[in-house]
Amino acid sequence: MTTTTTREQFASAVAMAISSVQHLYREVDRLLTGLRDSLAEEPHPLAPIRGTLQKSGRDQTRLVVRNEYGALFAPVINDEEDAEEEDEDLEEDGDEGEDDDRPRGGRKRAPAEIAADQPLLAVRVALYDPQRHDSFEPQVQFAVMSEWALGKAAATPEQRFILARYMLRRIPKALAASATLAKGSRLVTRATVKRVVGAKKGDERRLACRLPAGVEAVPLFSLDSAEGLDRLAATMKNMWQQTVKNG
Repeated sequence: MTTTTTREQFASAVAMAISSVQHLYREVDRLLTGLRDSLAEEPHPLAPIRGTLQKSGRDQTRLVVRNEYGALFAPVINDEEDAEEEDEDLEEDGDEGEDDDRPRGGRKRAPAEIAADQPLLAVRVALYDPQRHDSFEPQVQFAVMSEWALGKAAATPEQRFILARYMLRRIPKALAASATLAKGSRLVTRATVKRVVGAKKGDERRLACRLPAGVEAVPLFSLDSAEGLDRLAATMKNMWQQTVKNG
């Protein structure tokens, strides 16, 4: 039997689909904003590193639909410039050349720098996995990353890694492979560095880190209240504090 769809039914289905997507990503934006605000509270406030807190976009006529969102957090630093730009809607990977640090408008962005002994909190909000779309459950993953190095090389505390700022967004994405990683494992990301201060130039350019506390995941479905979001932020801070304390 052939089902005939009328013009009115088609128009209604399109409007419903777009409305549903807009609602979903408004909720994701609320989640990310709420998590940012909770992590910024005392004690031990953490703030997103400029340019890493992704959102679906302010323009509702050009909604950016992503399979995942990510951010990197570090201890709060009183920097007005960073605060103004931390939610900047940077281009996605593949839209920029590797040496292009310019956001829309032509203003050049300063490169990012990560010290080898600098811990960072990585957060990944995974909404959809095209490889297992039927069995995948949307979730929030988080981990403290430390002991930065290139590839499988050993970490050297005095080294500093210079990379294009948009490359920072590739770091939380590496948590997608965390299911097979135990506490203390090393993780190689897809973020590539421009240069390393304190090391000789080599062929390996991929930034890697250690996960001293492993990776934790919370189902997105369980975060149905402000209290649930506060508990998640508290768990993240506890992981952060334990990792920094055990240094």
